[in-house]
Amino acid sequence: MFTINHFRLTALARRTPSIRSYSKKPQVIRPTPSQNQSTEQDDGDFRPPWVYSASHILTYTLIPTAILYCVFLADWGEREHVFSPVRRWTTKYKESFLSLSPDEASLIEESQPPSTTELPVTREIQAEGRPS
Repeated sequence: MFTINHFRLTALARRTPSIRSYSKKPQVIRPTPSQNQSTEQDDGDFRPPWVYSASHILTYTLIPTAILYCVFLADWGEREHVFSPVRRWTTKYKESFLSLSPDEASLIEESQPPSTTELPVTREIQAEGRPS
């Protein structure tokens, strides 16, 4: 049927390079000196580099601050809203953190000496308070 001509195969093999075309490294085209100067002079951005770092810092601080403000401080009215459960939880946690337990309250009452509600007023104090 088909016969293989070895001479023809070896001739094809000699003409094609041993490295495949898709694995070749692309040739590096070096720009001319005039092209180098034009890219160095006009990079297309007039902003100094610190603007970028300041922008990133502000982005990472202002967005969470705005979210926390909207969740905990913004006035959404008296009706139920999305943040109501979170606000109720924070209110309970804040009250439990800032208030005394019954044991602590009893300790404070025991440690304070009994005090009178009215202070005695002497004649000297009354005389100092009158205008002359």
